[in-house]
Amino acid sequence: MVEPEDTANLKAQLEVISKETAFLKKYFALRKRCEQLQQSNEKMVNRIQHVKKLVKRYKRDKRYLIARLDEHGDNFRDAQIPLMWEVFCFIRIVKKSASLFNLHPVYILIMLSNVNILCLSQVKQEKEKDPNAPKKPANAFLMFCTTQRTAVQEEYFKEHKEEIAHHELTKTLAHQWNALGPEEKRIYYEMYEREKERYEREMRVYKPKTETPAGDATSSAVPDPNTSSADDSVSFKEELDI
Repeated sequence: MVEPEDTANLKAQLEVISKETAFLKKYFALRKRCEQLQQSNEKMVNRIQHVKKLVKRYKRDKRYLIARLDEHGDNFRDAQIPLMWEVFCFIRIVKKSASLFNLHPVYILIMLSNVNILCLSQVKQEKEKDPNAPKKPANAFLMFCTTQRTAVQEEYFKEHKEEIAHHELTKTLAHQWNALGPEEKRIYYEMYEREKERYEREMRVYKPKTETPAGDATSSAVPDPNTSSADDSVSFKEELDI
């Protein structure tokens, strides 16, 4: 038969083993968490170094482009710079248009420097356009494209006996616009100013439609940024609370 002392010793050993096992579980949980943080920190350091290299390269490219533009006497310093949200809207339009995928980056930059696209907020869905609303003015480059598009299409058809592709048409118009002098471009800038004045006059008398509140549907669909971090903290705490 097993003596009482042996039973007590066995129970004591089992208690020690169970405590050691609990501490080992906590240790491995902490060690796993530390390894994850270390990997995350290493990724952030690598990303920062990569971004620094990109910034350095872009600064070098900027200096090179400024020097070349100055050599050719381009008045890029007086050009109208689009707002950031106009740039993002133009980029989204280019990405969605399959006909512009073959467009050279130089011509995208040319179009980007003259773009004047007015976009609605991307957080909400686009509102339904009012057919009675005043027509927004196109910028000088778009007015040039509107007046010269037909002539370019006809000339291309006479030479090649086929219709010109959309990206080729955009490229040709960008070439012609960039080749214009300041006096020739002034005609289209004046047209844009007149259109802008017309638009402002019509907007002063225009009364938009009244809209009903959209409710909290969008806010309920947006996830809480603290939810994921809170869930991770709870799960990690459960690992330690053994």
